Formats: sequence, C-alpha cells, structure tokens
Amino acid sequence: METQDKISALPDEVLGHILSFLSTQEAISTSLVSKRWQPLWLSIPILDLDDITFIQNGKSYSSFFNFAFGSLLARNVQQPLKLARLRFNSCGYDNNFPYSHFKIWVNAVIQRGLEHLQIEMPRPFELPNIILNCKTLVVLKLYRFRVNALGLVHLPALKTLHLDNFTMLETWHLAKVLHECPILEDLRANNMFFYNKSDVVEFQIMPKLVKAEIKVNFRFEIPLKVASNVEYLRFFIKFLEKKTSKKLFVEDAGKNGKKG
Repeated sequence: METQDKISALPDEVLGHILSFLSTQEAISTSLVSKRWQPLWLSIPILDLDDITFIQNGKSYSSFFNFAFGSLLARNVQQPLKLARLRFNSCGYDNNFPYSHFKIWVNAVIQRGLEHLQIEMPRPFELPNIILNCKTLVVLKLYRFRVNALGLVHLPALKTLHLDNFTMLETWHLAKVLHECPILEDLRANNMFFYNKSDVVEFQIMPKLVKAEIKVNFRFEIPLKVASNVEYLRFFIKFLEKKTSKKLFVEDAGKNGKKG
C-alpha cells in the first residue's frame, strides 16, 4: 500500500507518461485502482487498440468497435490526439468485418489533429480517402490495404510513410502519393502489388528522403532516382523464371559508407 501511495502521489504528467506505454485497454484498467487514477487515461494523447483480447474471449468485431468508439468519445473533443494505432489479427474472426464502422472511426481520429497513424488490417480493404488527405499526419504506417480509386492526396507534413502488403490499381497511384509528400524522410514500400502497370510513370526525385526500404515483385520497378539522395537504402526485387524464384537484394550503406 505504501508503494502504491508513493506512485499515486506522482504528478499527473508523470503518471500520464507511464500510462502512455500501455495499450488503451490496459491504461483504462488502471482507473479501477482508485479515484485518483480514474481520469488519468483520458489525458494520454494516444489510442493504442489491439483486438487480441477480444479474439481470446470469443467476442465479435462489433464488440471491439464499441470499445474503440467508447475510448475515443470519452475524451474531450478539444483534446488533440497525437497517435492512433489500430491492429487486427489476420485470423480469429469471421468475414463480417464492419468496414463502415471502421471508416467512421478513422474519420473521427483524423479530425482530432492526428500526427501518427498506424493501422494493420486483417485482410486487404479499401483505404479510406481521408487518410491520404490529412495535413497534420507526420507518420503513416499501413498494413494490408488496397487502393482502387485514388482520391485527393495532400500530406504536407508527412515524414515517415510505410506501406506493407499494399495493393494499388495503377502504378501512377504510388507516384502521385509520393509527389504529395514533399518533406518525406523515411519510405518503406514492402510487398507492393499493382493490377495495371502503366507504360510511362513519372516518379520525381524526393530531395528530403534520408532512408528508403523498397521490396517489389518482378512486375514493377520503382526508379532508383526516387531514392538517389538517401543515406540508407535497401532494395529488394523478387521475380519468377520457369517456376523458380530468384531474389536480388541490394543494400547501400549510403553516401558516407555508414549503415543506418
């Protein structure tokens, strides 16, 4: 009890910093400790949601989104939200994913002045257009999405872009996204797939790019001029020939000969 009292006596800022290392569900559970702890999780500018506990308890997607919406709506609408992380396990649920609920949740967090967004989907779903039109985003990490129709792209503050297991209809979609990230410093394009390969796609040099990790299949190549200014480059190509798989891996230590 004495130790608990000493911890509770810490300033709100310190306790909030400690809680920021927990998932949102874990942070909320600390409100049961005492009245002193009840409002603390609401001050954390982070939503970190993972469906693993819902899977373990045999609950549905709807139950998970009820919790996700509740965690967001319990906060003061004027309070900025710096980071939102949403992770879905790729197995454990049926096919009844409430995509409409997901889009509403994404729109809600984007409107809170979000700076860092990370989403891992259970299988490829269409990327909500609002994500690529968010002027406050600094870090964007997306896993298992597809883009069939590219809308308005405007990411003036984005410095980190990670796309993993990502499918786009046209190769120019990627060129357009990169063009609208003028201060991008960190690019990861891992397992990118394209339904239609355009004959001529103009990729522009990215002068602010410092680090690039690119992994593509044999049907598509990102011009190396995109990453011509980087200090650290990993470039991985996979192609097929007569039912055999060959891989080419190139790692560039950078201009100064030092790996990042």
